[in-house]
Amino acid sequence: MLNRFYILFAAFALFIPTLEACRYSVRDVGFADLGSERYKLRIFLNNSEQDKSANRFNQAAKALLIDSNVEFELSKTNLQEQAGVLISPDGQRKYAITPPDNSSRFDQLEWSMIESIITSPARNKITKKLISSFAVVLLIEGSDKLQTERARLAAIEAIEAITKLMPKMPKPVDNPPVLFQLPLEQSSAESVLLWSLGMEPKTTLEPQAVVLMGRGRRVGEMMSGGLITRTALQEALAVIGQDCECGLDRVWMQGERFPLAWGQTEKKAAFTELGFDPDNPKVKAEISRIIARGPNSRPSGNPQSASENFDQLALGYSEDIIGIDQEIVGSENLSLTENELNQESNSIEKITEGSEEIEMGKKENIQKYFKLSPLFWSVIFVVFVALGGGGLVLLRNRY
Repeated sequence: MLNRFYILFAAFALFIPTLEACRYSVRDVGFADLGSERYKLRIFLNNSEQDKSANRFNQAAKALLIDSNVEFELSKTNLQEQAGVLISPDGQRKYAITPPDNSSRFDQLEWSMIESIITSPARNKITKKLISSFAVVLLIEGSDKLQTERARLAAIEAIEAITKLMPKMPKPVDNPPVLFQLPLEQSSAESVLLWSLGMEPKTTLEPQAVVLMGRGRRVGEMMSGGLITRTALQEALAVIGQDCECGLDRVWMQGERFPLAWGQTEKKAAFTELGFDPDNPKVKAEISRIIARGPNSRPSGNPQSASENFDQLALGYSEDIIGIDQEIVGSENLSLTENELNQESNSIEKITEGSEEIEMGKKENIQKYFKLSPLFWSVIFVVFVALGGGGLVLLRNRY
């Protein structure tokens, strides 16, 4: 009996580490490529160009797409006018591909065409910022300068607000979110990026914005015009800092990713930043289980809104002012109506700060008691089992 008790005690001791809180945050999950979200690049060839061109396309695809989230296929029957089409992972959206005009030689056409699908100046910069920073707020300028400046100020305020909350998050990140503002004249050159995130690739009157995390994954819905507010952006940013095992709707972790190359340089940088390898099969299997067993409204087509999840985002409040790098969030000051901007900013700030104070007042005392480490409760449980087992041994020896 005594030997069995010690075996049972050892089993519980080994089981303690598994009772720890989830080691991954929503941001961590955003770095995992589970292999089920692949774009499909379909190139059309007519009969006269199939042999040589098909061979060059296959060679280029094998070399360029090996570390990307894009699959390649050739179509022998070209019933379309375009050279190819990029199909979204869900198969619902298509983007017409035309040959780039920057190829210096004809035999480089295939390489240039495929490379343009997975890389661009903006995507390269965003990818680097996503690895080193908490998140990226991507702002696409509109032709209306007043609306664009309002959206920029909303993004800056959201970044400043979430920076104050970052030390209270389950897994703090050193660098705060950054604002990446795409100039109006560069929108057409980044059409693949914008299309993949559900944004309008062509120049629009209103600005567009989206929050990105991890390996180019969108968080929440794309916003445009007056919907780009500090509150909406801050709530999306707050989701990224949550524990992946919380009751958060898994749809927040399954936003669209833009086509990108994720080579050895990016993998090493992500490993250094995260402290684990998101491409490790065991890590991917664990994250798959986390996503599968949590609440997920995607099948119903009615995902939770940011407001419905805001109760889970009350991460604490600090009066410490943490400065934002003006090189990141700065841009040219435009001549605007100051009264309009100040009124909008003050009203949003009062609403957000009021919600934070209410949540803190409700949960402050409860969190002090109940949010103890799972390891603490595990040790208490093991001690209880040990005492009970010891009592049984004494009773057995006595009788």
